[in-house]
Amino acid sequence: MPYNQDPTTQQPTILLVDDEEFLRRLLARVLGGAGFDVVQAENGAAALRAAVGLDGTLRLVVTDIHMPVMNGIEFAREFRPHHPTVPVLFITGRDSAITDDPAYFDGHLLRKPFRSEAFLAAVSRLLGAGSESLGRDHSVA
Repeated sequence: MPYNQDPTTQQPTILLVDDEEFLRRLLARVLGGAGFDVVQAENGAAALRAAVGLDGTLRLVVTDIHMPVMNGIEFAREFRPHHPTVPVLFITGRDSAITDDPAYFDGHLLRKPFRSEAFLAAVSRLLGAGSESLGRDHSVA
């Protein structure tokens, strides 16, 4: 079931940031199938540029932590002062320890690999919607 079934309402926009193109496209497809508009970026610097045009519609950022050019932590530090109410979901496949870095204060972490159900549930929690309103038919392993 899509996130937002009312066709007269603008769909929530999610900024998806990951340098792994295959995973980024797969997650974008999962989010799109759940009713979200998705803007994709391959690193933090590109995401900062993309976020400029999303004022008012951006509801969530999903970002990988380890990326070239600008990683997810650096991105969050630059992004948060301009978008303090937009939650950030960090995703990572590495076992690096999460510190008390301020970038994580309001952020959440999802470790790769994960299934689409877990991903959509994390998105739902951050948006304050019930996970039952999100699609459940996609797998991300």
